[in-house]
Amino acid sequence: LTLLFGLASINTLTVISVTRYIKGCHPERGHCISNSSMTVALVLIWVAAFFWSAAPLLGWGSYTDRMYGTCEIDWAKANFSTIYKSYIISIFICCFFLPVTVMVFSYVSIINTVKLSHALTGLGDPTDRQRRMERDVTRVSIVICTAFIIAWSPYAVISIWSAYGHPVPNLTSILASLFAKSASFYNPIIYFGMSSKFRRDIFILFHC
Repeated sequence: LTLLFGLASINTLTVISVTRYIKGCHPERGHCISNSSMTVALVLIWVAAFFWSAAPLLGWGSYTDRMYGTCEIDWAKANFSTIYKSYIISIFICCFFLPVTVMVFSYVSIINTVKLSHALTGLGDPTDRQRRMERDVTRVSIVICTAFIIAWSPYAVISIWSAYGHPVPNLTSILASLFAKSASFYNPIIYFGMSSKFRRDIFILFHC
């Protein structure tokens, strides 16, 4: 369940970055983002998360007890089995490397598009509104990408490290796991603290 919800969170962040990329860099394709397309995206998010989290239960990969209240993928078994190693490499590429690549590309493209549009449309200094918009887009994009990478990179690195037979101290493993699992906690905080529209919608939702 921990892996299932963690992968669903990663997939959700990736889909968010793609929708922001389409809206920001290709507004003429904004009609592609509809209720039906978002429904399909949600289904794919959970199907992919369920596939990767259920695979060890079916023999591709393995879970083990970490002895601090949770279980995780048994990375060490990759030393003794090509099947387990193929699962670990596959989940690293498909569930970490590719999502990070997509998010970085999407947000960097958004930043560049905003800057380019100001350079083409603005003669002289941009207005205060333009500067605020560029600053906010840049700040939110950088914080989201940075938070994701900080949360999941240590866990991904020690997982691959241990999969190739290198010992990992228990404290390091615990801290990396806590960092990864914290992503679901502070993502809403980032949006609440940095997006005035998100705050307004929350206040309306709870009649504040």
